Amino acid sequence: MATALEPLHAEDVEAVLIRLDADYRTIYGPDLSAWSRGVRGEYFETLRSRRTMDHEANPLHPRRASAARRRRHRRQLGYRIHRIAPGAITVLLTPVWTDVHGPMERVFVVTARNADGHQLKLPRGGSRQIASLMQGAYPNANWDRTHTWRADSNQLTGWRAS
Repeated sequence: MATALEPLHAEDVEAVLIRLDADYRTIYGPDLSAWSRGVRGEYFETLRSRRTMDHEANPLHPRRASAARRRRHRRQLGYRIHRIAPGAITVLLTPVWTDVHGPMERVFVVTARNADGHQLKLPRGGSRQIASLMQGAYPNANWDRTHTWRADSNQLTGWRAS
């Protein structure tokens, strides 16, 4: 038997935020400006996550676009990926669900390989950028699965372990 989870009502969220605020002020003091930068960052991030706890940070289909825009995204995908990871021939996108800072959130681990099969080092934020480009070009793909993109065919395929 499945149980339906009900999202929190606004008054419940407000009660959680008030309790969280009281806990932080009890531990770190009433003056917010006296708190360390790390504590303030953690506090504000926790507030943000509590306000949006019933929403997924990355929706299944982040961009719904017209067919012409999707075709343009696909045509330019190779160029855009090569700007982030020069020499990438194969890109493997693996979804990972994590709850490091609050509610479960899906992030993507991206592995780019060149023609020799060597893994390319991505710049900071490269995984997020490549995942966003792929989701824009292929919005109807099942992003809960691992996918492989090949530059020569510009095709996104479901990944299978060999």
